[in-house]
Amino acid sequence: MIRRNPMRGLPLLVLSLGLALPLVCTGCSSKPAQEAQSSSDDAAKKLPAPESAKRAASPRRFDAEGRLLPSDDYVAGIRLPRGSELSREDGLLHVYRVRAPIERVLAYIGPMMVTGSVERRGKGAVYKRASVRGAEFNPTKVDVSILEVGSNTTRVSIMELPPPPPREQVPSVDRTKAAARDAFRTLD
Repeated sequence: MIRRNPMRGLPLLVLSLGLALPLVCTGCSSKPAQEAQSSSDDAAKKLPAPESAKRAASPRRFDAEGRLLPSDDYVAGIRLPRGSELSREDGLLHVYRVRAPIERVLAYIGPMMVTGSVERRGKGAVYKRASVRGAEFNPTKVDVSILEVGSNTTRVSIMELPPPPPREQVPSVDRTKAAARDAFRTLD
């Protein structure tokens, strides 16, 4: 005796009901079919596609050649790349994470730094007592370290250095010599 599965035709039934239901509902409406169709089209136009909404929320971070694009955010005169996320901020220390290979972050930030002291640390670099190119008006000296955190994540640490003391606080040459003479007299 051959028994048939009673659930065998169920998917076909559900599919046909799913297709027929909109037709039935449109026919039951007091509006003509054309108006019902246009209102459903308007509703579809108002809802953004999930992919386009995602693109609008996160702008492109790289240009056509694969270089990082600048953002509108500045820290101590340094224009951060797009996609920089603040990791920690403590007074004059600013730490960011950038989801990009370290080579691209170095190629973006490195040319901005003007310094005579660059230390290599693995694939990364530390720029000591650097000033920012293009920030000639009241430049702030910074220590910038760019280090690899993961294969596609880079840590950018910016430490603003305090400005040198004003010229009034620095003793003159004559005062320094006089203080040295007084110190030598007391040694005798």
